[in-house]
Order: sequence, then structure tokens, then C-alpha cells
Amino acid sequence: MGYVGECEHLNHVEGFINGRVMLAAGMVCICFLLVLSLRYGLRNIIYDVTSASMQTAGHWACSEGWYITGYYVPREEELPGTLEQIYVERVGNLSFSQEFLTETRTEGWGITRFGWALGFHSGGWHRSDAGALDASGNLLTIGAIAIDRSLIPSGSQVQISTLPSPWGSKTFRATDIGVGITGQHIDVFTGTGDTAEEETFRITSNNNRVCFRSNVTSNTFRDGLQDRAQGASSAD
Repeated sequence: MGYVGECEHLNHVEGFINGRVMLAAGMVCICFLLVLSLRYGLRNIIYDVTSASMQTAGHWACSEGWYITGYYVPREEELPGTLEQIYVERVGNLSFSQEFLTETRTEGWGITRFGWALGFHSGGWHRSDAGALDASGNLLTIGAIAIDRSLIPSGSQVQISTLPSPWGSKTFRATDIGVGITGQHIDVFTGTGDTAEEETFRITSNNNRVCFRSNVTSNTFRDGLQDRAQGASSAD
């Protein structure tokens, strides 16, 4: 075999070896991901990857792919109908329209014909003279949002630039939580009455860009993620 032939043979062998090495490396990566998915669950891996880019306190952090919905406070006067009697804690038996009660169960709070707010939580009906309240007992105001606190810390400032006007230019405050609000899902409070309900339909959308800024330190946020991952691992 001549010199040129030997070089071609060596190049062929080297290419064959490199291909085998790359194949082996790919198999190792696949096995590693499978082990992680079994240990923590694919959902937790997605959460951790998303959250890893959101750990710097005091700075805006952004990510894509968020699902946005809206919630509002219905008014009884806008939802007339057949009356249904319920028991309101520390008030007694009262009757309200069935349609109003259905909406209030779904949204959490409604404004009664008496002017005070009726809330449904903890398996019962409750009165609030202050108005509709968030999960912490504070008055709900436009600009409040419900979030998954494992991804966005409570109290964070949040911007969702992909929403239609005027919502896309607002800075929201992460003060609320809600049933079904998990992962990359944010529920925006749009206000009271029929007009606010229409806004919930208008802003509901997928694949939104969300940016938030929090005063929570990166270590605190990271510890929270680790605790959640360990809890999921124990449950498995």
C-alpha cells in the first residue's frame, strides 16, 4: 500500500472511530435524561429549566410559552334569573339568582344586589363588605394576577407584552393563586361586571412572553425548587 493509500485508510479508520464516539456520547445523554425523567418527572424538569433563567433577584427575567387566562367578579344585577337559597356564613339564609351563584362559584367572588361581595371558598359562602379578596385576604384590584409560586415568587412585578392593549403595557403584581393555576399559566384579574368578563375572553391565549422581577434572592428561589423536586421524588 502506498503512502496515499495509507493516509486514506487512516482517515477512514479515524472517521469510523469518531462516529462511534459520537454515537456513544448520544446514548449516554439519552440515558441521563431518562434517569432524570424517572426520578423527578418530566414536568419538574421543564419547571426547573424554565425557572433556572429566572433566579436573579431585582432583575427582569423573561421566558416564552405562557398560557394566559382571565378572571373577573360578576354582578348579580347583570345576571337575573331563578332564585336559589344558600347559607352565608355569619349572615344566614339568603336567595340569589342561580346564574349569579354559578358564576360566583367559578370566579370566586361576586357583587350582590346588596352591594357587598359574596365569596365561595373552603366549601361555603362568605360575605365581604370590603369587596372581592385575593388568596391573602387583600382587596382584588385590576393589575393583580394569580400565578404558580414555584415559578414566580409572590409579590413579583410581571409584564406580558404579547397581550392586546391595554394589558400588554401594564405591570401586574403577583398577589393571588388559584385552582388550576400551575406551571406556565397566569390568570389576570380584569375587574367587575360584563365588560370585565369580555376582557377575560379577549386576553385568553397561548405562547405568551412573560417577564418578571422579584426581590426574592436566587438562593431562596433555588431552595424552593429543590424542595419541590425532592417532594416529587418522594411521592414517586
